[in-house]
Amino acid sequence: MFQTGAGCDEYVVPQEVRLTPPELVDDFVAVLRDAGKAVRKCGRVVVVEDEADAAPEQRLELIFFLRTWALSHPDLAFEVQDGV
Repeated sequence: MFQTGAGCDEYVVPQEVRLTPPELVDDFVAVLRDAGKAVRKCGRVVVVEDEADAAPEQRLELIFFLRTWALSHPDLAFEVQDGV
């Protein structure tokens, strides 16, 4: 996916987060949007889009956030994959 930046093309690197139980997807999407993340959902998959040059740091941040969020959601299981 490409987005046009000021004077150059910038692209985003999507990360896919699969959550179990799926009932938590809407809550997770709402929390990420409140934090200013570009996010969308497809079923139980949450797609988080980050700028390409920030991808490694953003992935770590997302994983740390998920681990912290899991403390208040003991049934949470998740998997994070880089999108295509």
